[in-house]
Amino acid sequence: MGKTILILGGGTAGVAAANVLADVLPPGNQVVLVDRSPVHLFLASLPLLIVGRRRPAQLTRELSLLEGRGLKFIQTEVQSLDLVGRAVLTQAGPLTYDFLFIALGAERRTDQIPGQKEWAFNPFDLQEAQELAARIARLHRGRIVLFVPSLPFTGEVAPYEIMLLLHDYFRRRGVRSQVELVLITPEERPFSFAPQKISSHMEQLLGRAGITLLTGRRVHSVNKAGEVLLDQGRLAADVVVAIPHHQAPACLRSSPLAGPEGWLDVDRHSLETRFPGVYALGDVVGLRLSTGHWLPKVGFFAHYQAEVAARNLALQLSGRDPAFKFLGGAAGASMLTAFRRGCFVSLGAYSAPPTMTVSNPNPWAYLVKTIFEKYWLTAWF
Repeated sequence: MGKTILILGGGTAGVAAANVLADVLPPGNQVVLVDRSPVHLFLASLPLLIVGRRRPAQLTRELSLLEGRGLKFIQTEVQSLDLVGRAVLTQAGPLTYDFLFIALGAERRTDQIPGQKEWAFNPFDLQEAQELAARIARLHRGRIVLFVPSLPFTGEVAPYEIMLLLHDYFRRRGVRSQVELVLITPEERPFSFAPQKISSHMEQLLGRAGITLLTGRRVHSVNKAGEVLLDQGRLAADVVVAIPHHQAPACLRSSPLAGPEGWLDVDRHSLETRFPGVYALGDVVGLRLSTGHWLPKVGFFAHYQAEVAARNLALQLSGRDPAFKFLGGAAGASMLTAFRRGCFVSLGAYSAPPTMTVSNPNPWAYLVKTIFEKYWLTAWF
């Protein structure tokens, strides 16, 4: 008798798992993907939209397109899990499963710091990213402040990409000398989970671009006048950009799957939870590195985790033993530093201590990232 595999979440991990299962699952099984939104957003390219190099239609796809691959898509909100009864309670009613992939991502909050929701742009929201793009297009002089309120957050490279792309954007417009760029982070150094030399390399990239980096600082509030109030002093800004606070979704934080900080506990190699047949993937997972830092919540890890879990499940349903492991490593990823330039990034997060390399900016890294964007939004939908 065929099995029902239920996938919660239509982000990177959910879409990757759905596609891999469509390719490798034995015949006779059903895959159902659930998401509250009808649209998948390719988050990694939002920094390009902010500087006018992408349009919304280029970064979004209807999740219903996955049905062309033999999957079923249900648009509804997940409310809670019945792990004993193997059911997911949703606004559309209960959905039963034989195997469950939880890929709901992180809940992004902009109301944790007073004034952030009202007076700062959220670059992870498509509508606000468009509004930010329109605002900077009108800006000829002034100060742009981007701050990170808390850790962990999706896309470790996003704040650096945004600021470096803004530097290039204003340089091309011939007004860079009249625009000040300031990046604020609570980390003591960029990529604090990585070796010191990587942090130094990042500081040099920012320094050469004339971007002010304030580390080990926390923002307490943003006011209507555009002031960013820090633990020490305040900064006046013409534009404030704020990464949202990230936390596990409310429907999961009190579940038996959650660790003490709300993120889901999984086996670091198989991504299976302590409930057999229930897997968690991507940003919703909380894995600690040998340094005590969180495993970075980045797209290529979500993708690899989905591949591992989906392929192992297909093997299991074919009567074979699991053969794949998530090893916390990735190579060939790219961090944008300008239009048509970027740095190749590799990461060995499970090494003790973690390893990381970041190349010098080059056109090939940009090309690889844009090719992957087109591949993802074309081949997988």
